Amino acid sequence: MVQARDDRDYQKPLAVALQGGGTYGAFAWGVLDRLLEEADFDPVAFSGSSAGAVNATLTAWGLLIGGRDEARRVLRRFWEAVGQMSRLSPMRLPGAHLQFDLLTRVASPYQLNPLNINPMRDLLAETIDFERLQQECPRALFIAATDVESGDLRIFRESEVSVDVLMASTCIPYLHHAVEMEGRQHWDGGFSANPPVLPMVLETNCRSVLVVKLTPDAEVEHPTTAPAIFSRLKRILFNTPLMRELDALEQMQGLLRRTALSSPDLRRIRDLGLLRATIGADFFNDKEGGALHPRPDFLEQLYAAGRAEAEHLVPVRAQSIPG
Repeated sequence: MVQARDDRDYQKPLAVALQGGGTYGAFAWGVLDRLLEEADFDPVAFSGSSAGAVNATLTAWGLLIGGRDEARRVLRRFWEAVGQMSRLSPMRLPGAHLQFDLLTRVASPYQLNPLNINPMRDLLAETIDFERLQQECPRALFIAATDVESGDLRIFRESEVSVDVLMASTCIPYLHHAVEMEGRQHWDGGFSANPPVLPMVLETNCRSVLVVKLTPDAEVEHPTTAPAIFSRLKRILFNTPLMRELDALEQMQGLLRRTALSSPDLRRIRDLGLLRATIGADFFNDKEGGALHPRPDFLEQLYAAGRAEAEHLVPVRAQSIPG
């Protein structure tokens, strides 16, 4: 659901925060694809965790090498490749995802996947020239990973983004080995920031933020089976860091509104606009779909829903106050 307060929410410069959620990242692909059709969609920054980190980096890479049209092509090629890889997966067999879910609760990835094979690494390495991206990235990037030892958030900026950084940001602990960088082990960024919003707000000159959420705002159906309960719990846990950051931002803005401000930057934060594009709850009723099961038809459904959601943003953004 698109949520907005008033026209100030769409002021430029705009920053985009992309939540993680595995397969559901195809919804954000749809949102980005539609917005990239608009000539005035020119974000100054992207932040992301997990699938959001991948979408953010792919978009920045496409913008670097060919502008908005190339960013759309890069995103499509990536997600179509993910769908094609799923056709070769044993997870397509009936009931396989339930058996796999049970197996990952009793065996670690160091036992199930001792060689740490991850086709996503090769796909990203083939798609992005990370050395060039680090040197020439046209947008600020804030990519989140979680330090395994401390549980702290680690933010990687555009000059640091590498295939290892994206592998760390997408590292689900029960599926893949932790990613070691600079002598530290890292897991999925969604555990600590999903996605990071405040660092992007504080370190850029954005006047509005678009948050693309891959967790529904509400799910009215009460889960009663063990898989449904576990899935709902995971969504709540992965959504909590974002809700915490947005609450902190709202409290900060409330305090600033009660204070005589002389700093332009504090006034910018006080008046910062917030827009959300949120996935619908219906996608979480598909017993054969899910965050780890990227069937091509499911990806296309998510993509179409993302485009439809973004369609609501276009006429409103056309009323933006120039930044």
